[in-house]
Amino acid sequence: MPTPSLLVIEPDHKTTVFIHHMLTQAGYEVQVVPTGKEGLIAAWRDPPDIIVTELDLPDIDFIELIQKFRKDQRTSRTILIGFTHLSAPQTTVAGIDAGLDHIIIKQTDAVEVLISYLAEEQQTAATEKSASVAPHLAQVIAFLGVKGGVGTSSICINIAHLISQAVGPGKTVVLDLVLPIGSLCEITGMMGPPDVVDLTELEPSQLTHEYLLENLLTPQAWDIKFIPGASSPDQAERLNADRLAPLLQSLRSTYEYIIVDLGRNLSPLARLVMSVAEDLILVLMPDEECVANAHAIADYLDGHGIQTDRLQYLSNRPLPSEGLTQGTLSDRMGVEMLAAVPNIGTQFTLLNSLHAPLQLRFPEERANLILKDAASRLLQ
Repeated sequence: MPTPSLLVIEPDHKTTVFIHHMLTQAGYEVQVVPTGKEGLIAAWRDPPDIIVTELDLPDIDFIELIQKFRKDQRTSRTILIGFTHLSAPQTTVAGIDAGLDHIIIKQTDAVEVLISYLAEEQQTAATEKSASVAPHLAQVIAFLGVKGGVGTSSICINIAHLISQAVGPGKTVVLDLVLPIGSLCEITGMMGPPDVVDLTELEPSQLTHEYLLENLLTPQAWDIKFIPGASSPDQAERLNADRLAPLLQSLRSTYEYIIVDLGRNLSPLARLVMSVAEDLILVLMPDEECVANAHAIADYLDGHGIQTDRLQYLSNRPLPSEGLTQGTLSDRMGVEMLAAVPNIGTQFTLLNSLHAPLQLRFPEERANLILKDAASRLLQ
């Protein structure tokens, strides 16, 4: 197999020396340049397989640099990765919007995360050595409700529990990013610390594998690790948005599945999660209003650079109303539903008050079997 070629645009000399050494050891042919303009010249003279660039460059705005790469036929389809100390959600979203395939925040394990991502993008390690050392990057699955009251949090946490049961204990973490008040503490019966606000107040260097494995919560009866959301609007204001990307990156290199409850959140923080999610599940009720909302949200995400081919739709019937049939709903959305969960009366309310998963209390309930199938499909 030919050695993959990388062009690294990095103005800091110490970082240049380190990343060149690590990537060369991982089996890549590496060229390093210190400025964006030199990166354009090098990439167009001899197009690489992959471009890795710092976003904080001395000579050119990163948006302009990305757009130049994407508009030129020599680099329009090249894998383009941001490798940067800039961690603000607005920066990450802007980079993805402009055409980056991925962004990695510079922190303790950043180069290992980069090597892992490169290996997965290539679909096979460049050499036997890189395959053996590259850590696995977790699959991110985000849940978004098309409006309030559709049961997004109950669906999210129950599917997460079923995924964890399928893959084994200690591999799945659930992050509550519903703002301004988290929604999953009421369901799981467990509050922080640490919660998402606490974790974003830590330095990225403190978010080690050991810390995350030892300190995240394990709710009784739920086969998951759990990061609660903010407990109040006042606490939510303390959430350090610039630390969310490093937190996600550390979680992805520690666990195998990251399940995120976004509620109805379309903020830059939520779009940051969506930009790295392999699967984005839109939860809707089978009615005309939700269909219209789902189409509007899909259009909105597409306009903000979120790849809509990752969207899947899950119909939940929290109320005992008739609504649209599954077939009609699929026709209206133009895609097959990931799942169509039937109404189960007051059982979800009962389960939430008992802080128990549906699978534990009603294992043969049709809704549980449908959610179990949805979890299996997400793992495929």
